[in-house]
Amino acid sequence: MKAATLGLAGSIALIPLLGQLVVLDPTRPPMPILLPRGAALLVALLFALALLAVVPATLRSLRRDGLTFVLIGSGAATTLAGITGFDPVTGVGLGLFVFLIGGAGLALAREADAAVTRLIVRTFLWSATAAAALALVMVLVRRPVALFAFANGRAVGTFLNPNELAGYALVGLGIALPLAIGSRGRDRLAVACAVLLAVALAATFSRWGAFSAVCGIATYGLLARQRRLLVAALLIGLAGLTLDATLGSLHHNPRDTAVRLSAWHAGWTTFTRFPLLGVGPLAYGKTYAVLRPPDAPGPQTPVAFDPHSLPLAYAAEGGLVALVMLVVGPALLVRRVVRAAAVAPALPRAFGFGLVAGFVAFLVHCGLNTISIFFPLYLQVVPLALAVVRTDAL
Repeated sequence: MKAATLGLAGSIALIPLLGQLVVLDPTRPPMPILLPRGAALLVALLFALALLAVVPATLRSLRRDGLTFVLIGSGAATTLAGITGFDPVTGVGLGLFVFLIGGAGLALAREADAAVTRLIVRTFLWSATAAAALALVMVLVRRPVALFAFANGRAVGTFLNPNELAGYALVGLGIALPLAIGSRGRDRLAVACAVLLAVALAATFSRWGAFSAVCGIATYGLLARQRRLLVAALLIGLAGLTLDATLGSLHHNPRDTAVRLSAWHAGWTTFTRFPLLGVGPLAYGKTYAVLRPPDAPGPQTPVAFDPHSLPLAYAAEGGLVALVMLVVGPALLVRRVVRAAAVAPALPRAFGFGLVAGFVAFLVHCGLNTISIFFPLYLQVVPLALAVVRTDAL
């Protein structure tokens, strides 16, 4: 399990850098990217090697059950859409990566012992702390200038855009906050991670991200049966509306709303033209010029490469098959984690409920955003809750 342990830890640590792999796409939209092509290629290679190291543990973890269906089925749906899509090489390649990511999550949920599980938790906390700190420093020093200007002064860090950082922060807070509160502040890494992620989330000025955070807090309140958290969610929601009405509007391009509506229209049109298996993973841009509304931005703008909504992206690129997996998969995984956490000791229970709440917030956030790191957060990070509950590693 030593190689698999290194693979699990390495792949978890690299998640904040995965959005940078867009620089490897020669047809990418014209936007500033933090990492040069060579560094991004190294990240891709290290991530692939880390996932491959987990394959033997994955094979031992396979069962004929719902968990295997959820974590492996996404790779099957992606690969199937890739075979029939407009860019089979890219689509099948992405499908293989999704297979490996889901397999790593399966191995983590079933094979990891207490020591390995603790290592993965700490690795995530260190990685998230570093990513959030870097994003905040970049905003404070306003560097790189091109990236700062492109993001309208919003925190972005190593992520593809501010909304992607917000999505990562939502999941990360679901891990860090229960550990920080459960340890009563003695877990300094968890405390630092929670504080930095919360500040980074605020610094993204993501309006939908703030609403998603409220949904996450409310979810945890319902799971833990704590009415105080439901009241806190309401107060935070009101504070968020006030912040958006004042400072938030200074960090958003007024044209974003109209552009997003055009993106949704193009995404829906693509789905209706190719309803069963879609146009193929990452092939949305190949049909955008033909299927976009007449008044939509051109084919060389960022909006031309995804419909700015994860459900619509699934529908347009993977069709009904992928869309069913998007609905059924998370529901089955959340149900499994909640059931396991409900009978666990106090701290693992809080961890399980917290990660579920963070994931629910993340799913809400994805309703209006397409997040490139969705698969690692869904298929690899959420199963960490099952490992924690099973091993009582905390």
